[in-house]
Amino acid sequence: MKLLLTVCLTWALLYTAESLRCQQCTDLLCSNTNSVECPATSTACHTITSVSQIGATTVTLLSRNCSSLLTCLAAADIEAQWSVNTGYIRAAFTQICCITDNCNKQILTTPSSQTNGKQCPGCSADSIAGTCNATVSCRGVEDTCFNATITSNSTTVMQKGCSSRNLCTKADLLSALGENVEIKCGAPWSLGIGPLLLTLNLAAYKVLV
Repeated sequence: MKLLLTVCLTWALLYTAESLRCQQCTDLLCSNTNSVECPATSTACHTITSVSQIGATTVTLLSRNCSSLLTCLAAADIEAQWSVNTGYIRAAFTQICCITDNCNKQILTTPSSQTNGKQCPGCSADSIAGTCNATVSCRGVEDTCFNATITSNSTTVMQKGCSSRNLCTKADLLSALGENVEIKCGAPWSLGIGPLLLTLNLAAYKVLV
């Protein structure tokens, strides 16, 4: 009996110590993947299809990797979309998370770039002067307006545009994208996500150059 208990306890310890394994892309286009052992902090695998637009240039990418449930917009195995759009830069994502070994082999819907009839105040470019008098046509799942003020090296930049409303309720996702991320929601569904948008802009810029 003691031997059986010892074997069971040993198996349990080994099982809980075993790390999650996920599929990880081996190139930017994710044409091939490898099964990798995730860090102990990873609690999920993800598949993400992203569409980044700067001006007339559009890049679509696929990502498969280890992740955390904290950065998942929906429960495991449920597809979710989110998007931020300033008019001159747009970043849209379809994401699914799962929690079993090598589960992230899904083929996801590419985020829609079709206009949806909604419009928000926006800027035609980064507005150092603080003048934003353009109009942004919202696309895909973007169903709310945002405004942001970004201050860096004593320079203040204003940004406005469209966003998906689900960003308002997922503070953990914003925290994963940068420090001191603040989000405010309220009528008329305006939100301030300066650090988030700056992160997305830089990420899109790096992809396109």
